[in-house]
Amino acid sequence: MKKKMMTVLAATILFTGVGVTVPQVDAATNKPQIEVLLDARKMAFPDAKPFQDDSNAVMVPIRFVSEKLGAKVGWSKAGGKQIVTLKTDKHTVSMTVGSATAVVDGESKTYDSKIILKQSRTFVPLRLVSEGLGQTVNWDQISKWVWIGSKKPLTIEELGLPKTTIDPYKPFFSSNPKLMTNTFNKPYKYAVKIKSNDFPLLMAGYIYGVDLYTFNDNSAYSGFTYIRVRTYGNVSPNLYLLTNKGDVRYRYKRNELTQKNSDGTIYNYYGVYAKGDEVAENIKDKKQLSIQDIKYIGFDGSAKEEDVSLVLMDNPWRR
Repeated sequence: MKKKMMTVLAATILFTGVGVTVPQVDAATNKPQIEVLLDARKMAFPDAKPFQDDSNAVMVPIRFVSEKLGAKVGWSKAGGKQIVTLKTDKHTVSMTVGSATAVVDGESKTYDSKIILKQSRTFVPLRLVSEGLGQTVNWDQISKWVWIGSKKPLTIEELGLPKTTIDPYKPFFSSNPKLMTNTFNKPYKYAVKIKSNDFPLLMAGYIYGVDLYTFNDNSAYSGFTYIRVRTYGNVSPNLYLLTNKGDVRYRYKRNELTQKNSDGTIYNYYGVYAKGDEVAENIKDKKQLSIQDIKYIGFDGSAKEEDVSLVLMDNPWRR
């Protein structure tokens, strides 16, 4: 068994918030921003963002999406109304702002929501992208994601991020050097920095993304904020929390909080503060550890023995 797993075994049952009442799955309040992914990579929108309208239809800014799909976008006016056209090698779409009807390859189609102008951008129903541009489009209700094209995630290697020396991060592990090894107990030699927008990624398992989640109910967990990792399959990573105190904290998921979603994905929850830091590792914090104390979040999820790169993400919630 890996040495670090033995060292922190006590910590797995000594996290704060342990109680007999498990919170309800709908008890938190975070509302994720709708994201659009093309072939499993998140698209960047410089200003206007996708949203759900009053009918719960997903509306996307057509110019950015269509140009990424290789379509040419044109604007014209007819009868005082603005006409938007999309053209690819195989498809032609004509739509009128303010109308719920579009002409797709010569055939008139009516949608649940009207084509609108918002923030100087033209927004169209998601279904129009699917039918008009011949794309496979899926709506991810759990994360509020729009998937266009392939849903196969990239690996760290396929992402093409540079490997750097592990040396700048070694001081964090100086008081607990046994944590400087991968799942197969091989020492880390490199570091790879990722951003939250780089997800979804394929590591040892399929990681959709990472966010913060605060329970808001009458359970013993109410008011506590957890790092939440959405995964698919039976493999979930353990986390390294590299702190502004110059040390590292190792976190397992909270098994009693694990949530299975309707699409087969899983929400895994990791405490930021853990009483086990003091009991098992003799780390005495003057003030309870918070997300603001975390500089980097590391993922202990090596898929292969030769994976000796420590994957680190800058804490996106640190102010």
